[in-house]
Amino acid sequence: MKNNCDRVGDKTVSKTLCVTCALPYANGDLHLGHIVEAVETDIFVRYNKLAGNKVVFVCADDTHGTPIQLNALKKGITPEQLVDEVKQRHVKDYAGFGIDFDIFYSTNSPENQYYAEYIYAKLRESGLVTEKRIMQYYCEHDGRFLPDRFISGTCPKCGSQNQYGDVCEACGSTYDPTDLKSPICIICKKPPVLKPSTHFFVELAKREQFLREFTSGSGVLKAEMSNFVKTWIDQGLREWCISRDGPYFGFKIPDTDNKYFYVWLDAPIGYLSSTAKWCKDHNEKVETFWGKESPAELVHFIGKDIVYFHSLFWPVMLDAAGLKLPSKIFVHGFLTVEGEKMSKSRGTFILAGDFLEKVTHPLAAQYLRFYFGAKLSNNAADIDFNPTELCNRVNTSLVNNIGNLHHRTFVFCDRSFNSTVPDAPWDENIAAAVEEAATAISDDFADVEFKSAIERIHAIGNMGNKYYQDSKPWELIKSKPEEAAVVMVTCVNIIKAIAVFLKPIVPEIVKSLEEQLGKTLSWSDYKFSMRSCKLGQTKKTVTPLEKSDLEKLVCSPPAPVLQTPHEEMVPVKEQIEYADFQKIDLRIALIEEAVRVEKSEKLVRLKVKIGEQSRQIVAGIAKYYTPESLVGKQIVIVANLKPAKLMGNISEGMLLAAKDGESLALLAPDKPATPGSVIS
Repeated sequence: MKNNCDRVGDKTVSKTLCVTCALPYANGDLHLGHIVEAVETDIFVRYNKLAGNKVVFVCADDTHGTPIQLNALKKGITPEQLVDEVKQRHVKDYAGFGIDFDIFYSTNSPENQYYAEYIYAKLRESGLVTEKRIMQYYCEHDGRFLPDRFISGTCPKCGSQNQYGDVCEACGSTYDPTDLKSPICIICKKPPVLKPSTHFFVELAKREQFLREFTSGSGVLKAEMSNFVKTWIDQGLREWCISRDGPYFGFKIPDTDNKYFYVWLDAPIGYLSSTAKWCKDHNEKVETFWGKESPAELVHFIGKDIVYFHSLFWPVMLDAAGLKLPSKIFVHGFLTVEGEKMSKSRGTFILAGDFLEKVTHPLAAQYLRFYFGAKLSNNAADIDFNPTELCNRVNTSLVNNIGNLHHRTFVFCDRSFNSTVPDAPWDENIAAAVEEAATAISDDFADVEFKSAIERIHAIGNMGNKYYQDSKPWELIKSKPEEAAVVMVTCVNIIKAIAVFLKPIVPEIVKSLEEQLGKTLSWSDYKFSMRSCKLGQTKKTVTPLEKSDLEKLVCSPPAPVLQTPHEEMVPVKEQIEYADFQKIDLRIALIEEAVRVEKSEKLVRLKVKIGEQSRQIVAGIAKYYTPESLVGKQIVIVANLKPAKLMGNISEGMLLAAKDGESLALLAPDKPATPGSVIS
C-alpha cells in the first residue's frame, strides 16, 4: 500500500528532483526511439512541476569517442564542428515535440572535464583502478593505435566482409578486435600489427556487495530489471577498461602521455556536469541535487540497452566520488514500427525531424506524445508505433471523447448562458468521482504508469459525456433552466479537471483549453471550483488525425508477390437469401486491451469497446499480431454470435480477417468510425 504522505504533489511534501534522460550520441539525428524516452521523461517532469515540486530536467549531447572522430574525418571537418552542427538539430527536434529541458548541454565542456578528472582521481584513491598491458592493433603507416571502429575486416563468426572491429552488422555478433580476420586500417587500408599498450581498468568485482545491495535492496530498479541485473553480477563482474590510446576525441587522462578517457566514463558524468552548469547560471549549489546526504531525488530514464552502464559502472563511480546515488532508474523498451525493428530498407526508420516535417496535421507532435504516453508503463516492454493505431487512438480518446465533451459544453454555455459558467452548484457525485480519480492519476504519474493514467482520464471523459447525454441539457434549458445550469457547471469542471490531468502529456493542447477557461492550471485545479465566471472564446482544441496526414511518413514496401500465382481461389460458398445476411450483426469495435492466452500459441484475449459496452473476444491471431500492436485498432466483429468458451476463456463475438497464404489481415474501416457503428 502506498503512503499518501509520500505521494508526489501532496501539499504536505515538497520534493526536489534532478531528472535526466539518456544523452543522445552526437553522431547523427534523433529518431522516434529517442523521442519515446524524451516524452516519457518530459511527462514525469511536467507532472512534478505542475504538482509544485522543484525539478531540474537535465540532458546533453554525448560528444566523445571513435565514431564521432571517424565521422568528422569522413566529412573533412573537426569533431568539434560536427558535434556543434548535430547539437543544433537535436535542440530543434526536441523542441518540436515540446521537450522542455532546463538545460541541454554537452559532454565536451570544461565542467565535464573537471568532474571526469575528479571522479577518476577518487576511483584511484579507492583502489579500484588497475593498469594492464594488452595487445592492440597498431597502424605502422599512420603511426597510431586503432580503436575498434578504425579497423575493418572479415567477421570471425559468419565470414561477412568489411565489418567493424567490435561488431558484425551482418550477423550481429560481437567480438574483440583481435578476433577479426584479415584486418585493415580504415584510413590507409593497410594491415595493422599487434602491439602492446598499457590501459586503465576499474575492478568492479571489488564492489560486488555494494552493487548487490544497490540494485536489489534500494528499490532503485523495478523487480524485473533488478533480477536481470542480478544475473550479470552472479556471472561475475568483469573489469571495465576506461582508457583509449590517442589520437582520440575526448579528455586526456591526467599524468599520462597519450591516454584518453573512454567515452563511457565521461558520458554519464554529463548528467552531473550539466547540472553544475545550470546551478552556476541560476545561483544554485550543485550539492543541492548531487550531495551524498542531500534529500533530493536523482531520477534517470534510460533504454534497456544501457542498463549495464547505469546500474553497475555509474553507481560505483558516484559512490567512489562521495556523490549521491540514483534514487530511481526507469527503464523503457525499444521502439518498433508496425511490429518490427526500425529499418531503413523498409522505410520504417523514422527520424524525429521527418515526423515533424512530413506529418501534415498541426497537432501531430502533441498527438504522438499522447500516443506514446498511452503505451508507457514503468517496465521495459517494447513499444510499437503503428500509424493506423495512432489515428484511431487519438481520434477515439482525444477527439471523439474529450474534445467532444469540451466543444458541446462550451458551445452550450455560449448559446444558453452568454459564454459564462452559470452561478449554480455542481453535481457532488461527479465531483467526488473526479476527486477519487485524481488520487489514482497522481500515483500513476509519480510511478511512471502513464498508460494507466490515460485510461483513467479517458474514463472521466466517458463519464462526462454520459452525464451530459443522460441529463439532456438541451431539453432542460426549456423547462428547468436551473437544472441545465447544474449540468453545465458540472461539465465545465470535468473539462477543467481533464485539462489538468492532460497538461503533462499534451501541454500545447491544454494551453488552448487554459485560454478558454481563463486561467493557468496547477495540479490542485482538478478540484471543482468554477462557477459564475466568464469563458474565453470557444474554439476546437483538437481535430481528427487522418491517415492521409501520415501517408508521407512511412514508406511501406511493395506487397510481396504470391509464391503460387496460379493457385485457384477458394470456391465461393452457396448463395444465401438477403434475410439470412440480415441476421448477422456486424459492428465496428475498438480494441482496448490485448493479452496472450496462457498455454496457447494461437489465442489472444481482446477487450473491445462497442458503443458504451465492453466485451471479451478470443481470437486465434497470435501468430500474426503482437498484443501491443493490437491495442487501439478498430476492427469489424460479428456482435451477435453466441458466446463460446476457448481454453477456459469466454468469447463474446468474432472478429473478421482475410487469410492470404501465410499472412492475415484484420478487416477495419478505411477511416476512424465510432465504436458500435452498424455495418450494412
